[in-house]
Amino acid sequence: MPGPWHWLAALALAVGLLAFGLAPARAGTADAGWRIRLLDAAVVSGATVTLGEIAEPVGPISPQAWRELAATPLWPSPAEPGRPMSVNRPRLQQALREALRDTESLCLYPGTLVLQRGGAVLREGDLRALAVRALTPALSAMPGEASMQDYRLPPYVFLAHPQQQVVVENTLAAPGRNTLRFAVREVDGSIVRKFTGSAFVDVWADVPCAAQPVNKDDVLTPDKITRVRKNLAYLREPAWDGLGGPWRLTRPVGADQVIYQSDLSGVPTVRRGSVVTVLYESGSVRLQVQGEAMADGGPGETIPVRNMQSKRQIYAAVKDGGTVVAR
Repeated sequence: MPGPWHWLAALALAVGLLAFGLAPARAGTADAGWRIRLLDAAVVSGATVTLGEIAEPVGPISPQAWRELAATPLWPSPAEPGRPMSVNRPRLQQALREALRDTESLCLYPGTLVLQRGGAVLREGDLRALAVRALTPALSAMPGEASMQDYRLPPYVFLAHPQQQVVVENTLAAPGRNTLRFAVREVDGSIVRKFTGSAFVDVWADVPCAAQPVNKDDVLTPDKITRVRKNLAYLREPAWDGLGGPWRLTRPVGADQVIYQSDLSGVPTVRRGSVVTVLYESGSVRLQVQGEAMADGGPGETIPVRNMQSKRQIYAAVKDGGTVVAR
């Protein structure tokens, strides 16, 4: 039966392993407080794949302990440089179980690991940074406060060699979801391949809204207009810019609702039902009678007018608020 000194020696060894950053190899492994996260895509350089090329530590493991684990050889690298190779999760688990033994229980696996020998790999965060840099000038030029969110990008992109570049081809942006067009560019400027992603652009700005409920055909006077902060990405069409007029509404608009440009029409010079002077001009003959406008009309527009004496309907061009000209 081992004496007390044997027990103390075993305890000291276990404490030393924990201080070094490695958990005991068996029952305590799952309680190490750190994990090994396998990447979903990685580039390897040598003839043999090592753990450090395809994984990263998560949690409080000492740098020295990770350096030793990272150097663990796993399997031969892909034979052909620049050609990605996929390793599914069961094969990955089996290989790491053989290489790491009990420490394999600390591994966090992706569904598939894609490897490439040589070259480079850009991850989603790298593509996001490229998109932000390319579109920042367009975002700065927008009214209000513009920002991007909800990126939908490839999780990774492999490059055949580090001299290749990924560039964003489109640099214009609009509120709402924007397509991002990427290209892989060779050293000589030629395009090797293209791929796409997208990002959602939020633009917060103060836009004209109804200060109170307004009805169809109401004239839009200043007391009926206010400005409310809205996200332009969710507007169904461009909002009215607040310029021009006088305007009247083509549809009812509720309080604090956005006033769109399509909601507005010019206030007619002549209103339907109003009494106007109808001028008849033909050569040297000039005649005027009273008429009733049968439709709204602005200057120069032709509207139907009913002669109040003969009851006949004619067409005349609007001259001003009280006069139309029939030729």
